[in-house]
Amino acid sequence: MRPIKKIASVALSLFRKSWKGFALVIIISGCMSFADYYFEISKNLDIFSSLFKEVNTYYVDDIEPSKLMRTCIDGMLKTLDPFTNYYSGSQIENARIQQGGKFGGLGIEIEIMNSYPVVTSITKDQPADKGGLKTGDIIKSIDGNSTQNRSKEEVDKILIGQPKTTLALQVERRTSLTDPAQTLSFNIQREEIEETNVPFSGMVAPGIGCVKLKIFNEHAGRDVRAAVDSLKRANPDMKGIILDLRTNPGGLLNEAVNVVNVFIDKGKLVVTTKGKVDEWNNSFKTLDDAEDSKIPLVVIVNSMSASASEIVSGTIQDYDRGVIIGQRSYGKGLVQITKNLSYNTMLKVTTAKYYIPTGRCIQAINYAERNPDGSVKHIPDSLKVAFKTIDSKRTVYDGGGIDPDVILPKEEHSKIAETLFLKGYIFDFASNYRLQHNDIGDPAKFKLTEKDFDDFSAYVKTKDLTYKTETEEKLEKLKDASTEEKYFDALKDEYETLKNKLAKDKEQDITKNKKEIIIVLENEIAGRYYYAYGKAKKSYQNDSEVAKAIELLNNSEKYSELLSAKK
Repeated sequence: MRPIKKIASVALSLFRKSWKGFALVIIISGCMSFADYYFEISKNLDIFSSLFKEVNTYYVDDIEPSKLMRTCIDGMLKTLDPFTNYYSGSQIENARIQQGGKFGGLGIEIEIMNSYPVVTSITKDQPADKGGLKTGDIIKSIDGNSTQNRSKEEVDKILIGQPKTTLALQVERRTSLTDPAQTLSFNIQREEIEETNVPFSGMVAPGIGCVKLKIFNEHAGRDVRAAVDSLKRANPDMKGIILDLRTNPGGLLNEAVNVVNVFIDKGKLVVTTKGKVDEWNNSFKTLDDAEDSKIPLVVIVNSMSASASEIVSGTIQDYDRGVIIGQRSYGKGLVQITKNLSYNTMLKVTTAKYYIPTGRCIQAINYAERNPDGSVKHIPDSLKVAFKTIDSKRTVYDGGGIDPDVILPKEEHSKIAETLFLKGYIFDFASNYRLQHNDIGDPAKFKLTEKDFDDFSAYVKTKDLTYKTETEEKLEKLKDASTEEKYFDALKDEYETLKNKLAKDKEQDITKNKKEIIIVLENEIAGRYYYAYGKAKKSYQNDSEVAKAIELLNNSEKYSELLSAKK
């Protein structure tokens, strides 16, 4: 069927004059299956055109043709995969920013809190930072227009624009958690912003360096290479490197090749793409000498490490170049390209799957086959195929992301810590702490005092801390089930006793989870003084997965054993 579809694709490009033209395409070549396939295309396009016209003409209420068409397009693409998307003219700029990482802006990130956008992150030495904005500032208006009740997407769209243009911002800034906020005005000029690929590189233990790769935008390979080179120059006795790819969603495929090239010499196959159009199939090899092809390497991944992150970690694993630790990666082995459409619109479409050096594809979801309810199918473990790594002939598998060589349990946060973070109380306290303290010294050594924690506890007591524990949720399900089955009256007294006991225990949750809450607070506060670098440096001090990586790099025997052939 594939050659037939290819002929149809060529014919389609030759006869794409109008929708009615599709119906006239009859290829007299003796290939009736081809004619049947193409007839299905033309028939369904004609049905759609007729239906759209009739609905637009006769539907009882007025409709917006563009809105109705967008619903149709989104519904059609939804049956494919979540990475095939249509972009209207107004969405193209944001799509290009996401692909390239460059845009005109202020260098801030915002979230909507209490109906207004709040600055949640500032990039060092970018316009907002140099202009005096602070994390925690509430943006009340932009160019005289109120920001109240605007969505995050709306505000982001306003903030992004042509470099060298100026925005007038009015913000509210609290000087304490209780005093009234100050109203401040800023005029800040947009500049070209390039999203940081490497927010942190530094030493996390004696002789152990760490590079955090956030995303695979343009120059990701260059940035990782420079980070490794800088670490080696500053620490000539460095004996191991950690590459942190956790929660890295991927990005540019060629940058994945360049990152691999930092650790693997030139001429080595990294990834092959294979799809319907043979001419687009390609293989990508490393082009340069490695920065360091020998130094022990540990790569950390998790369930949100996807696409380019999986090319890098999978290739490192396939060549037995380093040890992969963490949780199974996301499992996105699909390649997309963009195609410009009429009226300044664009399609991002999945065109191929990628295969790493051993020949395995790590795609975990089969979007072509769906369950009866329309949900997607994950590839079961029973259908995964075994492969052998290139040097040590270790067994690895396809079809489910990258399985780490050392699987670590996912770190779970307590319900109280999660609630404090989601409700913004951690964020607000950190912003206030920054305003009250000029300096915290080395972020890695920064510690909150007992008084600081007592102040935080007192602050939280003035706030709404309503949340349900997993036990409470299950208790409510028990009540619902027992009520339905007419047993609840007999259990009512015990139910109320248990419910009250749980409520009383929740009052002690902050004290019981003090250590975890302090860690989250210290990480957030470090970011206020030293931006993303400081937050990462502090967080690595209490990171169990980084600790495991350090342990492996300090144990050459165990490290070598993991990279040898498995029995």
